[in-house]
Amino acid sequence: MIYDEIINAGQYRGVHPGIDRVLEEMQKFTPDNYPKERLSLDGDNLFLLFGNYETHSPEGALTEAHQQYIDVMYMVEGTETIYVKPVSRMQKVTKPYDPSIEALLGETDADATPVRLEAGCFIVLFPQDAHAPACYAEGPAAVKKIIGKVRI
Repeated sequence: MIYDEIINAGQYRGVHPGIDRVLEEMQKFTPDNYPKERLSLDGDNLFLLFGNYETHSPEGALTEAHQQYIDVMYMVEGTETIYVKPVSRMQKVTKPYDPSIEALLGETDADATPVRLEAGCFIVLFPQDAHAPACYAEGPAAVKKIIGKVRI
């Protein structure tokens, strides 16, 4: 997992060429020019999804983990909490990895680490990083978050 402010994105250049490209593209968007549709950068190998939603309670939140993609999330507007834990330490997997949904699913453990994703911050989640996104920080809030999908 990598967590930082987008202004420091250049420090991570070279970790993966897809991550480099996604972070560069994400910086082009503001609340004023925020798209509604998926933006393909390289077909299904590299693309951006634009979330515009209200955060929810962490109670009952599902934790997910992917095997084919790295998730790069950049908060354009708003704040949410993402609960993160190594997949190998998940206590209750409710659905083993299913390629049709490209995810393993499980309950969010009480000892998962909360990461506060505020406007101007990004997080990179690798396949070993199980995560429960879109949970509220202080209460329900509207957010605009870009999710970059980088095929491994």
